[in-house]
Order: sequence, then C-alpha cells, then structure tokens
Amino acid sequence: MSTLLAYPSPDARLSLTCDASDRALGSVLSQEESGERKSLAFFSRKRTPAEQQYSVYDVELLAIYASVRHFSYMLEGRNFTIYADHKPLIYAFTQKHEKCSPRQIRHLDWIGQFSTDIWHISDSLNVVADSLSRISEIEMPSLIDYKEFAKAQLSDEEFQLLKSCTNSLNFQTLKVPGMDTELFL
Repeated sequence: MSTLLAYPSPDARLSLTCDASDRALGSVLSQEESGERKSLAFFSRKRTPAEQQYSVYDVELLAIYASVRHFSYMLEGRNFTIYADHKPLIYAFTQKHEKCSPRQIRHLDWIGQFSTDIWHISDSLNVVADSLSRISEIEMPSLIDYKEFAKAQLSDEEFQLLKSCTNSLNFQTLKVPGMDTELFL
C-alpha cells in the first residue's frame, strides 16, 4: 500500500478496506494498478456514544456502511471489492433477513446498492484501515504550557492593571482540567 495518494483511473479496479476499533471507524479507498494497490482516499471518524454500544458484527458493518456512504460519489457505477477483517461479514448478503436487525437491513441495503462483494482480509494486511480506526486513541501533546501561561498572566503588570480596572473589559476565568491553574480570558 502506497503512502502517497494516486489519481483515480476510470478503468482501474477499486477496493475499499474498512475497519472499526472501540472508538472510531476507518477505511482506505484504493485502486489496482499494474498489480499494485494505490491509495486514492482515506476516511476516519469517531463512533458516537450510541455506536459504542454496538456488537462487533454491527460496528464492523457500520464501518463498511459509513465508508460506502462517504465514498459513494467515487464508487457509484464502479465495480469494487470490500475488505473487512471480521469474517462473518462475508456472509452478510447470503443470510436471511429474519436474522437481521432493522439497522443491519438498512446498512446492507445501502451497501448492496454499490457492491455485494465482501472479502475477508487478515489483520496483518489491514494496516491502513486499522490505523485510521484507531486514530482517536492517539492523544496529541498540548503545545501550550498552561501553568507557565498562568504564571505569565499573574506576573504581567499591564495585564494585572487591565484586570483591576473598572471598565467594560470583563475577564472570565477558565479552570484547566487536571490542574490547579486558572487562566483569564
């Protein structure tokens, strides 16, 4: 899988590789060119609190559904294969509707308008979609040192003068979570 995005080719075979984690969904839309898969686009989003209650089957189906909806403008009228690392999904279109929940039927109906070709992919080959589905689990460090910022506010004479004046300028205090520091906005 390439790390650069390729230009879409109208004749290339497309594939949509999807995955879900505890907190997010992710997928990569690729095309087969000269025997090599090239990435066209990526999709990732957090799961809602309601979606976090879904079963494994339902959340993996949701990853496919959300990805097909997201890329529908690129998938419409094209042959493509869907890859998922949850093996029971390969039988999704052959199971009886009586065994499906209304939500599963809605999702399968939408997906089926584009493709019914779902294949299993092993976890070791599902690296990109797996990474995108876990992106919300990565916490970015804050570039602002809030304690230092609060100290600077307290030691700044001009700021203290503005804060003590009785004019139309109103400062609000902001409590920084996890710290005993207050900032003035």
